[in-house]
Amino acid sequence: MKKTFQLALAAVLFAGCASSKISTKENNMSVENLPQNTILKIEKIVVNGKTFSPKNTEEDPNISFDNNKFYGYSGCNRFFGAYQSDGKVLTVEGDRVASTQMYCHPQDVMDFENSFLSNFKGKFKISNENGKFILINDNGAMKIFFK
Repeated sequence: MKKTFQLALAAVLFAGCASSKISTKENNMSVENLPQNTILKIEKIVVNGKTFSPKNTEEDPNISFDNNKFYGYSGCNRFFGAYQSDGKVLTVEGDRVASTQMYCHPQDVMDFENSFLSNFKGKFKISNENGKFILINDNGAMKIFFK
């Protein structure tokens, strides 16, 4: 079952990349290329140049997008919210993100989650760098790398 899901996820991602209008200069993709109803596992985030990797989490942090809504798991808590899109930019309004409020151990789990949730707001571009799907906020202070 897990291999079938992974193959389906890979097929969706490859199909999205094959039909995308990728700029050869910046490798920016349109929001139309954002996989819908697909669990995207978060490999790491970079906030203001500092890398946070999801270590010691019970399951991989992830996010799914579905018709201008998103939901996922941030390492300890579940989160959800809404986004808007103009076709090129995905906008997450800070007051439109909510999460459960459990405390988890060890501290690096909470550090990852706090860094992710407190910075997952604003305008994001979708990019493809070295075959990896990435969300980059408008000022470049936050990058979310997916597996």
